[in-house]
Amino acid sequence: MLVVLHHLSFNNTQLGPFGVKIFFVISGFVMWLTTAGVDISPVSFWRRRLVRIVPLYWFFLLLLVAIGLSASQYLKTTEITLETAVKSFLFIPHFHAVQKFIAPILIPGWSLNYEMFFYLIFGIALLIKSDALRVLSIGVLLWILVLVGLSLQPEGAVAATYTNPDLLLFLDGLVLAIIYRACKIDSATLGVILICVGVLSQSIGLPGSFGLFENFIGLSPVLIVAGTLALEPAMRRKPSAALYTIGNASYSIYLSHLFFLRLSELGWQNFVTFGSNEVLEVTYVVVAFIFAIAGGVAVHYFVERPMLLLFHRSKLATKSAGV
Repeated sequence: MLVVLHHLSFNNTQLGPFGVKIFFVISGFVMWLTTAGVDISPVSFWRRRLVRIVPLYWFFLLLLVAIGLSASQYLKTTEITLETAVKSFLFIPHFHAVQKFIAPILIPGWSLNYEMFFYLIFGIALLIKSDALRVLSIGVLLWILVLVGLSLQPEGAVAATYTNPDLLLFLDGLVLAIIYRACKIDSATLGVILICVGVLSQSIGLPGSFGLFENFIGLSPVLIVAGTLALEPAMRRKPSAALYTIGNASYSIYLSHLFFLRLSELGWQNFVTFGSNEVLEVTYVVVAFIFAIAGGVAVHYFVERPMLLLFHRSKLATKSAGV
Protein backbone atom coordinates (compact mmCIF):
# COMPACT_ATOMS: atom_id res chain seq x y z
CA MET A 1 0.00 0.00 0.00
CA LEU A 2 2.99 2.28 0.50
CA VAL A 3 3.83 1.88 -3.18
CA VAL A 4 0.24 2.74 -4.17
CA LEU A 5 0.37 5.92 -2.07
CA HIS A 6 3.75 6.80 -3.56
CA HIS A 7 2.49 6.64 -7.13
CA LEU A 8 -0.81 8.26 -6.25
CA SER A 9 0.13 11.43 -4.46
CA PHE A 10 3.48 11.13 -2.69
CA ASN A 11 5.94 10.56 -5.53
CA ASN A 12 8.31 13.15 -4.06
CA THR A 13 8.73 11.01 -0.95
CA GLN A 14 10.48 7.71 -0.28
CA LEU A 15 7.26 5.83 0.52
CA GLY A 16 7.44 3.59 -2.54
CA PRO A 17 11.15 2.72 -2.37
CA PHE A 18 10.86 2.15 1.38
CA GLY A 19 7.95 -0.23 0.81
CA VAL A 20 10.12 -2.21 -1.60
CA LYS A 21 12.95 -2.33 0.96
CA ILE A 22 10.51 -3.95 3.38
CA PHE A 23 9.53 -6.37 0.61
CA PHE A 24 13.18 -7.40 0.07
CA VAL A 25 13.56 -8.17 3.78
CA ILE A 26 10.33 -10.19 3.73
CA SER A 27 11.53 -12.02 0.63
CA GLY A 28 14.70 -13.24 2.34
CA PHE A 29 12.76 -14.12 5.47
CA VAL A 30 10.15 -16.17 3.61
CA MET A 31 12.68 -18.00 1.41
CA TRP A 32 14.67 -19.13 4.42
CA LEU A 33 11.68 -19.99 6.58
CA THR A 34 9.92 -22.07 3.88
CA THR A 35 13.02 -24.07 2.94
CA ALA A 36 14.67 -24.56 6.35
CA GLY A 37 14.74 -28.24 7.22
CA VAL A 38 13.20 -29.15 3.86
CA ASP A 39 14.98 -31.28 1.27
CA ILE A 40 14.30 -29.27 -1.88
CA SER A 41 16.36 -29.11 -5.04
CA PRO A 42 17.30 -25.84 -6.74
CA VAL A 43 15.13 -26.73 -9.75
CA SER A 44 12.08 -27.41 -7.59
CA PHE A 45 12.63 -24.16 -5.72
CA TRP A 46 13.00 -22.16 -8.92
CA ARG A 47 9.91 -23.78 -10.45
CA ARG A 48 7.76 -22.88 -7.44
CA ARG A 49 8.95 -19.28 -7.34
CA LEU A 50 8.66 -18.71 -11.09
CA VAL A 51 5.12 -20.08 -11.17
CA ARG A 52 4.23 -17.74 -8.33
CA ILE A 53 5.79 -14.60 -9.82
CA VAL A 54 6.14 -14.76 -13.60
CA PRO A 55 2.65 -15.48 -15.05
CA LEU A 56 0.91 -12.49 -13.47
CA TYR A 57 3.82 -10.18 -14.29
CA TRP A 58 3.80 -11.28 -17.91
CA PHE A 59 0.02 -10.86 -18.01
CA PHE A 60 0.32 -7.18 -17.11
CA LEU A 61 3.33 -6.71 -19.37
CA LEU A 62 1.28 -8.07 -22.28
CA LEU A 63 -1.62 -5.83 -21.32
CA LEU A 64 0.67 -2.79 -21.21
CA VAL A 65 2.24 -3.65 -24.57
CA ALA A 66 -1.22 -4.10 -26.09
CA ILE A 67 -2.34 -0.70 -24.80
CA GLY A 68 0.91 0.92 -25.92
CA LEU A 69 0.56 -0.41 -29.45
CA SER A 70 -3.17 0.21 -29.88
CA ALA A 71 -4.09 3.12 -27.60
CA SER A 72 -0.87 4.87 -26.56
CA GLN A 73 -2.74 8.16 -26.04
CA TYR A 74 -4.02 6.76 -22.75
CA LEU A 75 -0.52 6.12 -21.43
CA LYS A 76 1.35 8.80 -19.55
CA THR A 77 5.00 7.77 -19.18
CA THR A 78 5.29 4.57 -21.19
CA GLU A 79 7.08 4.10 -24.48
CA ILE A 80 7.17 0.62 -25.97
CA THR A 81 10.19 -0.48 -27.99
CA LEU A 82 11.22 -3.98 -29.01
CA GLU A 83 14.37 -3.79 -26.89
CA THR A 84 12.67 -2.57 -23.71
CA ALA A 85 9.81 -5.05 -24.13
CA VAL A 86 12.14 -8.04 -24.55
CA LYS A 87 14.33 -6.98 -21.63
CA SER A 88 11.25 -6.46 -19.47
CA PHE A 89 9.94 -9.95 -20.19
CA LEU A 90 13.37 -11.48 -19.54
CA PHE A 91 14.01 -9.56 -16.29
CA ILE A 92 17.08 -7.80 -17.71
CA PRO A 93 17.62 -4.43 -15.98
CA HIS A 94 17.61 -1.46 -18.34
CA PHE A 95 16.89 2.24 -18.33
CA HIS A 96 13.27 3.25 -18.77
CA ALA A 97 12.79 4.97 -22.13
CA VAL A 98 10.87 7.90 -20.64
CA GLN A 99 11.71 8.09 -16.93
CA LYS A 100 15.43 7.44 -17.48
CA PHE A 101 15.88 5.40 -14.31
CA ILE A 102 16.42 1.64 -14.18
CA ALA A 103 13.02 0.02 -14.62
CA PRO A 104 11.12 -2.18 -17.10
CA ILE A 105 8.21 -0.83 -19.13
CA LEU A 106 5.94 -1.85 -16.23
CA ILE A 107 7.77 0.23 -13.65
CA PRO A 108 6.95 -1.79 -10.50
CA GLY A 109 8.72 -4.71 -12.17
CA TRP A 110 12.11 -3.19 -11.26
CA SER A 111 11.95 -4.97 -7.91
CA LEU A 112 11.31 -8.29 -9.66
CA ASN A 113 14.68 -7.98 -11.39
CA TYR A 114 16.20 -8.14 -7.92
CA GLU A 115 13.88 -10.98 -6.93
CA MET A 116 15.01 -13.10 -9.86
CA PHE A 117 18.59 -12.58 -8.77
CA PHE A 118 17.70 -13.55 -5.21
CA TYR A 119 16.00 -16.70 -6.51
CA LEU A 120 19.08 -17.57 -8.55
CA ILE A 121 21.62 -17.30 -5.75
CA PHE A 122 19.35 -18.80 -3.10
CA GLY A 123 18.50 -21.77 -5.32
CA ILE A 124 22.17 -22.47 -5.94
CA ALA A 125 22.88 -22.08 -2.22
CA LEU A 126 20.37 -24.86 -1.49
CA LEU A 127 23.08 -27.24 -2.66
CA ILE A 128 24.91 -26.33 0.56
CA LYS A 129 23.34 -28.49 3.25
CA SER A 130 24.77 -26.65 6.24
CA ASP A 131 22.52 -23.73 7.21
CA ALA A 132 25.47 -21.76 8.58
CA LEU A 133 27.58 -22.23 5.46
CA ARG A 134 24.61 -21.44 3.22
CA VAL A 135 23.78 -18.09 4.78
CA LEU A 136 27.49 -17.28 5.09
CA SER A 137 28.05 -17.99 1.39
CA ILE A 138 25.10 -15.82 0.36
CA GLY A 139 26.25 -13.06 2.71
CA VAL A 140 29.83 -13.06 1.41
CA LEU A 141 28.62 -12.96 -2.20
CA LEU A 142 26.22 -10.08 -1.60
CA TRP A 143 28.75 -8.07 0.39
CA ILE A 144 31.38 -8.55 -2.33
CA LEU A 145 28.94 -7.33 -4.98
CA VAL A 146 27.94 -4.29 -2.93
CA LEU A 147 31.55 -3.37 -2.13
CA VAL A 148 32.47 -3.71 -5.80
CA GLY A 149 29.59 -1.40 -6.65
CA LEU A 150 30.66 1.18 -4.08
CA SER A 151 34.21 1.01 -5.41
CA LEU A 152 33.52 1.13 -9.15
CA GLN A 153 30.21 3.06 -9.22
CA PRO A 154 29.03 1.26 -12.39
CA GLU A 155 26.79 3.22 -14.75
CA GLY A 156 25.36 0.28 -16.72
CA ALA A 157 21.88 -0.85 -15.71
CA VAL A 158 22.77 -4.49 -15.06
CA ALA A 159 25.94 -3.79 -13.09
CA ALA A 160 24.33 -0.96 -11.11
CA THR A 161 21.38 -3.18 -10.18
CA TYR A 162 23.35 -6.19 -9.02
CA THR A 163 25.85 -4.20 -6.97
CA ASN A 164 23.25 -2.01 -5.26
CA PRO A 165 23.32 -1.89 -1.41
CA ASP A 166 19.65 -2.92 -1.44
CA LEU A 167 20.93 -6.46 -2.05
CA LEU A 168 21.86 -6.56 1.62
CA LEU A 169 18.19 -6.28 2.60
CA PHE A 170 17.69 -9.81 1.33
CA LEU A 171 20.52 -10.96 3.59
CA ASP A 172 18.85 -9.11 6.47
CA GLY A 173 15.72 -11.18 5.84
CA LEU A 174 17.70 -14.43 5.91
CA VAL A 175 19.33 -13.53 9.22
CA LEU A 176 16.01 -12.42 10.66
CA ALA A 177 14.47 -15.79 9.73
CA ILE A 178 17.29 -17.65 11.46
CA ILE A 179 16.79 -15.58 14.62
CA TYR A 180 13.02 -16.03 14.39
CA ARG A 181 13.32 -19.82 14.19
CA ALA A 182 15.70 -19.88 17.15
CA CYS A 183 13.60 -17.70 19.44
CA LYS A 184 10.05 -17.03 18.31
CA ILE A 185 8.62 -13.90 19.87
CA ASP A 186 5.06 -13.39 21.06
CA SER A 187 4.99 -9.86 22.41
CA ALA A 188 2.62 -7.22 21.14
CA THR A 189 4.41 -4.58 23.20
CA LEU A 190 7.79 -5.41 21.69
CA GLY A 191 6.23 -5.48 18.24
CA VAL A 192 4.77 -2.00 18.60
CA ILE A 193 8.09 -0.65 19.93
CA LEU A 194 10.09 -2.14 17.05
CA ILE A 195 7.68 -0.82 14.43
CA CYS A 196 7.63 2.65 16.00
CA VAL A 197 11.42 2.80 16.17
CA GLY A 198 11.67 1.63 12.56
CA VAL A 199 9.17 4.20 11.31
CA LEU A 200 10.78 7.02 13.31
CA SER A 201 14.32 6.19 12.20
CA GLN A 202 13.16 6.22 8.58
CA SER A 203 11.07 9.38 8.99
CA ILE A 204 13.46 11.65 10.86
CA GLY A 205 16.74 10.09 9.77
CA LEU A 206 19.65 9.26 12.02
CA PRO A 207 22.69 11.53 12.42
CA GLY A 208 26.23 10.86 11.29
CA SER A 209 27.47 7.30 11.18
CA PHE A 210 24.14 6.05 12.53
CA GLY A 211 22.45 7.46 9.43
CA LEU A 212 24.98 5.73 7.19
CA PHE A 213 24.35 2.47 9.04
CA GLU A 214 20.60 2.92 8.61
CA ASN A 215 20.81 3.61 4.87
CA PHE A 216 23.43 0.97 4.16
CA ILE A 217 22.25 -1.93 6.31
CA GLY A 218 18.52 -1.21 6.20
CA LEU A 219 17.80 -1.00 9.91
CA SER A 220 14.31 0.53 9.55
CA PRO A 221 12.74 -2.12 7.29
CA VAL A 222 14.27 -4.89 9.41
CA LEU A 223 12.81 -3.40 12.59
CA ILE A 224 9.39 -3.03 10.98
CA VAL A 225 9.37 -6.63 9.72
CA ALA A 226 10.63 -7.90 13.10
CA GLY A 227 7.96 -5.86 14.88
CA THR A 228 5.25 -7.27 12.63
CA LEU A 229 6.46 -10.80 13.40
CA ALA A 230 6.26 -10.06 17.12
CA LEU A 231 2.72 -8.76 16.63
CA GLU A 232 1.61 -11.68 14.47
CA PRO A 233 0.41 -14.00 17.29
CA ALA A 234 -1.76 -11.22 18.75
CA MET A 235 -3.13 -10.39 15.30
CA ARG A 236 -3.99 -14.04 14.74
CA ARG A 237 -5.99 -14.07 17.94
CA LYS A 238 -8.00 -11.10 16.62
CA PRO A 239 -7.85 -11.53 12.84
CA SER A 240 -8.93 -8.83 10.40
CA ALA A 241 -10.63 -10.15 7.28
CA ALA A 242 -9.80 -6.95 5.38
CA LEU A 243 -6.08 -7.05 6.23
CA TYR A 244 -5.95 -10.77 5.49
CA THR A 245 -7.51 -10.24 2.07
CA ILE A 246 -5.26 -7.31 1.21
CA GLY A 247 -2.21 -9.28 2.37
CA ASN A 248 -3.08 -12.21 0.12
CA ALA A 249 -3.67 -9.83 -2.78
CA SER A 250 -0.52 -7.77 -2.20
CA TYR A 251 1.29 -9.02 -5.31
CA SER A 252 -1.75 -8.37 -7.52
CA ILE A 253 -2.13 -4.91 -6.00
CA TYR A 254 1.55 -4.18 -6.59
CA LEU A 255 1.49 -5.10 -10.28
CA SER A 256 -1.94 -3.70 -11.15
CA HIS A 257 -2.15 -0.47 -9.17
CA LEU A 258 -0.71 1.79 -11.89
CA PHE A 259 -3.44 0.63 -14.29
CA PHE A 260 -6.18 1.42 -11.80
CA LEU A 261 -4.61 4.73 -10.82
CA ARG A 262 -4.46 5.74 -14.47
CA LEU A 263 -8.12 4.78 -14.92
CA SER A 264 -8.95 6.88 -11.87
CA GLU A 265 -7.03 9.83 -13.31
CA LEU A 266 -8.74 9.61 -16.68
CA GLY A 267 -12.15 9.22 -15.09
CA TRP A 268 -11.60 12.10 -12.70
CA GLN A 269 -10.54 14.39 -15.53
CA ASN A 270 -13.87 13.77 -17.22
CA PHE A 271 -15.80 14.04 -13.97
CA VAL A 272 -14.33 17.27 -12.62
CA THR A 273 -14.95 19.99 -15.18
CA PHE A 274 -15.50 22.89 -12.84
CA GLY A 275 -12.03 23.39 -11.44
CA SER A 276 -10.26 21.97 -8.44
CA ASN A 277 -9.88 22.64 -4.73
CA GLU A 278 -8.38 20.94 -1.70
CA VAL A 279 -11.55 19.03 -0.85
CA LEU A 280 -11.79 17.61 -4.36
CA GLU A 281 -8.11 16.71 -4.39
CA VAL A 282 -8.40 14.83 -1.09
CA THR A 283 -11.54 13.13 -2.36
CA TYR A 284 -9.71 12.04 -5.49
CA VAL A 285 -6.79 10.60 -3.49
CA VAL A 286 -9.13 8.60 -1.23
CA VAL A 287 -11.28 7.33 -4.11
CA ALA A 288 -8.30 6.44 -6.30
CA PHE A 289 -6.54 4.66 -3.44
CA ILE A 290 -9.59 2.56 -2.60
CA PHE A 291 -10.16 1.83 -6.30
CA ALA A 292 -6.53 0.67 -6.75
CA ILE A 293 -6.68 -1.60 -3.67
CA ALA A 294 -10.10 -3.01 -4.60
CA GLY A 295 -8.98 -3.49 -8.19
CA GLY A 296 -5.89 -5.38 -7.04
CA VAL A 297 -8.02 -7.62 -4.82
CA ALA A 298 -10.28 -8.34 -7.81
CA VAL A 299 -7.21 -9.19 -9.91
CA HIS A 300 -6.08 -11.57 -7.18
CA TYR A 301 -9.37 -13.47 -7.16
CA PHE A 302 -10.20 -13.40 -10.87
CA VAL A 303 -6.75 -13.52 -12.51
CA GLU A 304 -3.93 -14.51 -10.16
CA ARG A 305 -5.64 -17.35 -8.30
CA PRO A 306 -7.07 -18.98 -11.47
CA MET A 307 -3.58 -18.78 -13.01
CA LEU A 308 -1.99 -20.49 -10.03
CA LEU A 309 -4.74 -23.10 -9.97
CA LEU A 310 -4.19 -23.79 -13.66
CA PHE A 311 -0.46 -24.34 -13.16
CA HIS A 312 -1.13 -26.51 -10.11
CA ARG A 313 -3.57 -28.70 -12.04
CA SER A 314 -1.12 -28.94 -14.92
CA LYS A 315 1.59 -30.13 -12.54
CA LEU A 316 -0.75 -32.75 -11.02
CA ALA A 317 -1.75 -33.96 -14.48
CA THR A 318 1.91 -34.30 -15.45
CA LYS A 319 2.63 -36.33 -12.31
CA SER A 320 -0.42 -38.54 -12.93
CA ALA A 321 0.78 -39.23 -16.47
CA GLY A 322 4.11 -40.32 -15.09
CA VAL A 323 6.04 -37.61 -16.92
